[in-house]
Amino acid sequence: MTGLFANFTIIASLAMAAWALVHVIVNRPMSRALHSSQLVLAGLFLVLAAGGIVQLIGKQPQIPWAEFLGYLLLSPLIPIGSWWWTRGDNTRIGSAIIVVIGLVMPILVVRIQQVWAIGG
Repeated sequence: MTGLFANFTIIASLAMAAWALVHVIVNRPMSRALHSSQLVLAGLFLVLAAGGIVQLIGKQPQIPWAEFLGYLLLSPLIPIGSWWWTRGDNTRIGSAIIVVIGLVMPILVVRIQQVWAIGG
């Protein structure tokens, strides 16, 4: 579950957080592109989940599979939920929510990798 795509997902999430932080600092309303970036991040996490499930099926690791699948399947719901939450918000609070999501999602990727490493 470690690999180039997981690292790309982390970088994309941090880039989204940095972009949103600029909106917060300059007190700009959230742009449509910034708002849509949450759905792009959710799509990346769907691909990460599909890859993780394929790896889980292909290899019989001794990992807590329920926890692993829970992380994989529920992680795309976080950016989707934040997209829904910020859909009508044109203030910097909406951008601040995106900053938080952009900082939380890399931690989630690292946790998924830690759970995968248990089965080593």
